Amino acid sequence: MIFVSTAQAVMKEPRLTWLFRAYFDKNATPDERDELMELLAQAENDEQVKNLLTETWQQFTSQNQLFNDRQDGEDILDKILYKEPVQKPVVLTVSRKRSFKWLYPAAAAVLLFAVSGVYFWLKNNTSERQIAQSAKTEGIVQDAIVPGGNKALLTLSDGSNIVLDSTHLGDLVKQGNAKVSNLKTAVLAYHTGNENNRETVYNTLSTPGGGQYQLILSDGTRVWLNASSSIHFPTGFTGKERNVTLTGEAYFEVAKNPAMPFKITVKDVEVQVLGTHFNIMAYNDENSINTTLVEGSVKVSRDAVHKMLVPGQESTINKTGGIKVVEADMEEVMAWKNGWFQFNAYDIEKVMRQVSRWYDVEIVYEGKIPAGHFSGSVSRENNISQVLKIMEAGGVHFKIEGRKVIVSSNHLYSS
Repeated sequence: MIFVSTAQAVMKEPRLTWLFRAYFDKNATPDERDELMELLAQAENDEQVKNLLTETWQQFTSQNQLFNDRQDGEDILDKILYKEPVQKPVVLTVSRKRSFKWLYPAAAAVLLFAVSGVYFWLKNNTSERQIAQSAKTEGIVQDAIVPGGNKALLTLSDGSNIVLDSTHLGDLVKQGNAKVSNLKTAVLAYHTGNENNRETVYNTLSTPGGGQYQLILSDGTRVWLNASSSIHFPTGFTGKERNVTLTGEAYFEVAKNPAMPFKITVKDVEVQVLGTHFNIMAYNDENSINTTLVEGSVKVSRDAVHKMLVPGQESTINKTGGIKVVEADMEEVMAWKNGWFQFNAYDIEKVMRQVSRWYDVEIVYEGKIPAGHFSGSVSRENNISQVLKIMEAGGVHFKIEGRKVIVSSNHLYSS
């Protein structure tokens, strides 16, 4: 039920709408801000909140005041971020394909992520790929830590290394029956000739923290390698199978060859395909190995247990259990490849593991690890300070010392 005051009844404007506009116009009293938070937290208001946010989005974009100009976007966020905090925890549920909940101890944080909620909902209905998540960064860092980029290390069969970046382009070396080239699009490519009877040799492509790279294997299979990952592979495929070994995370588009199945070994797990598109996440510091199928079919095996996946499914294998198959959130899984962080109700440790890999920083927790969950979509092109500033609105404090990020609960909101 929506309660309408006498004044609003005359204007025929819902109380929630009036409070929302008063907040953004800086006319809301402290009591009115508290009342707005209560209304935003009520599930029965989800549809009205979504409509109100959509209207706000359209008004801003039609006036070229949101997302089209960096400074304008920061000014708008200033209205949200730098309000006097309401020291009272609230829960905001924003509906789209499914519900997400944000638990934050400040009205400013709630409205910040409410604006993100508009982005989430509209992103499924338009081609917009911009977000209202940039803010001033005073108080977080002295020296900006820039995002990761295209860099990797190629280890040859004799153990020697070649650093891959934008300065080392063109033909690099001959390995077995393959010519190895580093393309200007940050792609390492293997081209096999017509020679036979060559001994099979193996190479390893590794990305550091803050690195990513692409690889085209000799059969035409394309691999996108995420940060802190590696793939061990033959320079040319022979025999009845195509076998590679992976650590970390990679997205595969496997070239079709029914006579020669493609197999990926990840620790004690094997993923077998003929020709398909899928993602594997298998970092050592994560609790599970996840294989997500985009197109085609794959068979995931561990010991004597086998599971077949169809597009849209994900297999999850923890350290001791069996293979669990669930429906996948494809947007979340593919976010890294598309240049985004996608946090869907992640705890702070899971968020910071991704931050650590992409920005190549060490994460240290000071005191009790902050509770709560974070949801949002942030470009991986942002400097770390921009990402951390958004999260600070959720009651978490960050301090950077060199390449170390110190995480603690924000004393302003601690109980």
